[in-house]
Amino acid sequence: MRRITFTALTLCSLLACKQGSPEDQVRESFATTVEAVEKSDASAATDMLAQDFQGPEGMDRGAARLYLMGVFRHQKVGVSVLANRVQINRDGALQAVELVLTSKGGGLIPEDMGRRSYVIRWRKTGSDWKIRSVESAGPNP
Repeated sequence: MRRITFTALTLCSLLACKQGSPEDQVRESFATTVEAVEKSDASAATDMLAQDFQGPEGMDRGAARLYLMGVFRHQKVGVSVLANRVQINRDGALQAVELVLTSKGGGLIPEDMGRRSYVIRWRKTGSDWKIRSVESAGPNP
């Protein structure tokens, strides 16, 4: 009986994660993107980008993929999430994150020089959340 109850509770919790609140769904999509970056998988990381994605300095989806492929060719990237705030609105979701990006040897990635903040705009497409845009909120002190 205990085994059946445990199995039922486990299945329910897994299904709840899949069908959680919109905030939880955005956080899960973001975590999937972070995992892809840490695995040096540019294709999987850019799968989370909307077709009309707009990144820093006018970067589109294709340019983002090429950029990540170049970075991953030279170094393995680690991502530490310090803060992750999500707000759902009528147009989608707005996420503010603070990150520390590190290279394989544990050092900071030179271009980022420490903590960075980003504002990420999400759009729900079918049952998936896709990143519409990423804006740098600048370095943190």
